[in-house]
Amino acid sequence: MRMKESKNLYFQNKLYTKLKEAEQEAQLQNKRYTSKDVLKTLKDVIKDAMKGK
Repeated sequence: MRMKESKNLYFQNKLYTKLKEAEQEAQLQNKRYTSKDVLKTLKDVIKDAMKGK
């Protein structure tokens, strides 16, 4: 197997594993977050971190 093919396979396996983990975690949680919720929280955390410099 070529190096590029090997890296691609590794990436696909890693991605699949992460998606499965996220799916399992989502099933355990009652709250689902939208991308807007996540972005707002991320911006707030960054803003707070910048204030604490």
